[in-house]
Amino acid sequence: MLLGRSFTDERGMPEVVRLLGELGATAKVLHLGDDLIDVARVRLDYDLYVLKNRKDLGMSVAADLHRAGATLLNPYPVAALLRDRIVTFRVLRAAGVPVPETFVASHASQLLPALDRGPLIIRSHRRARPRASAVVSNAAELAGLGPMDEPVFAQRYHPPDGPMHRKIYSIGSERFGVLRARPAHTAAEKLGHQFTLTPELEDIARRCGSAFGIDLFGVDVVESEGRTYVIDISSFPGFKGVPHGARRLARYIYGAAERAVRGEPIVPGDSLATRPVAGHHAFQGSTLDLVLQALTTTPATAEELDEIQKLVDEIRLRVEAPAPAPQARSVGPRLDPLDTREAPATRVAMYSQGMVGFGHIRRNASIAQALRASPLSPAIVMIAEAWQAGALPMPDGVDCVTLPALRREPDGAYNPRFLLDVSDKELIALRARVIRSAIKTFVPDVLVVDCLPVGVAGELTRTLARLRKGGNTRCVLGLRDVLQDAETVRRDWSERAQLDAIRDYYDAIWVYGDPAVFDPVREYDLPDYAAAKVRYTGYLDQRPRLEFAEAQTAALLESLPPGRLLLCVVGGGHDGGALAEAFVEADFPPDATGVVVTGPLMPRETRQRLHRAAQRRTRLELLEFVPDPVPLIERADRVVAMGGYNTVCEVLSFQKHALIVPRVTEPEQEIRARRMQELGLLDVLHPDDLTPKALTEWLARDPGPRPSAGGRVDMGGLTRIPGLLAELLGVPAGPLQPAVPAAAEVGPT
Repeated sequence: MLLGRSFTDERGMPEVVRLLGELGATAKVLHLGDDLIDVARVRLDYDLYVLKNRKDLGMSVAADLHRAGATLLNPYPVAALLRDRIVTFRVLRAAGVPVPETFVASHASQLLPALDRGPLIIRSHRRARPRASAVVSNAAELAGLGPMDEPVFAQRYHPPDGPMHRKIYSIGSERFGVLRARPAHTAAEKLGHQFTLTPELEDIARRCGSAFGIDLFGVDVVESEGRTYVIDISSFPGFKGVPHGARRLARYIYGAAERAVRGEPIVPGDSLATRPVAGHHAFQGSTLDLVLQALTTTPATAEELDEIQKLVDEIRLRVEAPAPAPQARSVGPRLDPLDTREAPATRVAMYSQGMVGFGHIRRNASIAQALRASPLSPAIVMIAEAWQAGALPMPDGVDCVTLPALRREPDGAYNPRFLLDVSDKELIALRARVIRSAIKTFVPDVLVVDCLPVGVAGELTRTLARLRKGGNTRCVLGLRDVLQDAETVRRDWSERAQLDAIRDYYDAIWVYGDPAVFDPVREYDLPDYAAAKVRYTGYLDQRPRLEFAEAQTAALLESLPPGRLLLCVVGGGHDGGALAEAFVEADFPPDATGVVVTGPLMPRETRQRLHRAAQRRTRLELLEFVPDPVPLIERADRVVAMGGYNTVCEVLSFQKHALIVPRVTEPEQEIRARRMQELGLLDVLHPDDLTPKALTEWLARDPGPRPSAGGRVDMGGLTRIPGLLAELLGVPAGPLQPAVPAAAEVGPT
């Protein structure tokens, strides 16, 4: 049964009714105002009522049908909410939908301060009211509108970038974009023509539907100065311009009727691939969770609260009656489905700047592995220096775009690592072009940038600006727990390019740490706009890396003699010579074998001295490079190491007794090590106190029980990050731990 209007354009409804008949359903158009409606009788005849008319009479009839237990499409409470723009835009904003700045006033004069900041568009807060919208730029134009019904509803006016009006239609799991001329005069102009939805617009449409628990709706969007805003949503539009719109609509209605007969929700739970704000069952009863959710996430004015309360009271009267049990009878045969478009796989690009050691790319490799193992399972492209990218084992679905290598000098300058005849400026320009080309071709849904907001020497700036202008890619800045000491970070980030990039280009900041250990928001006094984007993931548990790293080190592990293993790792090795040399000169317990991993960047002269020392000793192995030391750390009884982020995560992950000798030329490692020492998770030796004797004494000491980070440090980063990615994309994350906002504590309680 269809609710329509006589003597008006029914927008293809007769054709929909005819197609429903072909599908085997009994369908009838009910013309409000012409047909006598006996609510008690019609409930026995129809399994589904389609609410097309949303004027006062149509809503009144729909309310009576709903109270009598009829199933309506779309549900009456949703249609009632969508008639009120105050509630509609509050719910959309709470769902993360980009909407214009919105104002509600008891009198038009209260809008004057907002008008001073730019033009406003004035609209009726109730869709059924006849007042047309009007754009005003000054007080005189506002006064010229004459008396207005209260409350007065206004939004910031964003002039569209082009002459075409953009409409997004959703029918079940399909979304369609239609462009129409403004104003439309001819039939062809009113029909419009299709355009392909960008990932951003697809995401916006899904969020809109999920916010209200519906998948049959239309959304009006405007693109202004490169940004997209939702300016209206309709629960049952005309679907003009949708290919085979009447046929698609008939099939959707038919399927909804089948679900109603089976006693299932008429909106399939998986039709919108995003997590709903209030859930698809938000209106099962009279609690009106959707409105309450909106009110708890954003403040409301007194006028808004009054208007929302009126609507809540109005709907509550209609929805409290329980619905009768569904009737179990068939509504007709199934037909072959229409062709549907398979949603493309999520794409993620991950940038590692390189220059020093393997820390950045190993961190990104761990995250890539976790993402591939999650329900999202995105295709991932790593952007990293060639000499690093090929050295690490990667899961299926991950590939690399390589950059020519740079070397960071002690004075902070950058020089080519291998292309010695190329200037630093030429090499950075080449890297920037490679990055831009890779991102333009791959078109990622999310770009994760490690550590440097604009990349090395600003090599990401143009790419970030292009992505923000296009609006299709979410950008994430990934930060380790400790960057440097507060003074250094404030000095480095005092360059406006860094903080401006965070403000203008990044949608989120993922801190791979626990604020109970080190809180960069507080320690570095980040500005509010940056702090608002921070999500703490917890540290990255490295145990899953064994799956990919064990194969490369299996033969090495088998070749080691039985007994205890003492391991010394020094990161990339460029400044780890002193620790490695002290370790090879230390005395080991009788049943122990020592293993030193020098790292690929250790100076040649230092490596030669270590080799000569190792030749003089038994039960000592010297390895110049191990792509991933995780299996060695898992095997070790004691670990002596520098204090890089990944190394600390590894010793915490495997609960190893560790002595950290941090780099002190830059305070990052010592800050991290001292914080972990305070928690009783490892020991710290200052480099000034480093001697073979000091290492001998530590290795000989009874360390006691294995240190456990459980309850002291959050190690759930690799579990949470897929959820954070899903949050950015507005899709279900699966059974994952929730994301932790900057205001939350994830450490000891």
